[in-house]
Amino acid sequence: MVYLLLFIETCLVVAAQLVLRQGAKALGDQELGLGIVLAPFKNPYIFSGLTLHGISFFLYVFILSRLRLNIVYPVSTGATIVLISILSVFFLSESLNTIQAFGILAIIVGIGLVFIPA
Repeated sequence: MVYLLLFIETCLVVAAQLVLRQGAKALGDQELGLGIVLAPFKNPYIFSGLTLHGISFFLYVFILSRLRLNIVYPVSTGATIVLISILSVFFLSESLNTIQAFGILAIIVGIGLVFIPA
């Protein structure tokens, strides 16, 4: 059950990052300032990303109460990197080169190694 929650938390973070990127495109050349702080109230993508990150935060804290940090953090972070890298190609038309693909493969192997008992 808790591993399913970890998967859901990771998916929430990935979705948050994808919609934040979409919302950030609308900011254009805007300078860092009050406009960025007010962006979630004007941009539904940024608001959605903020909301998804908020939900994932509380779920992450719950998961930490059930699993060790040295399992949760590498798995969550690694899976987030892998999923964002792949999904950004499909949903945001970003590119992925061969070296990056090998890096993603290395992260997947690393996630598997975290689960090997000592």
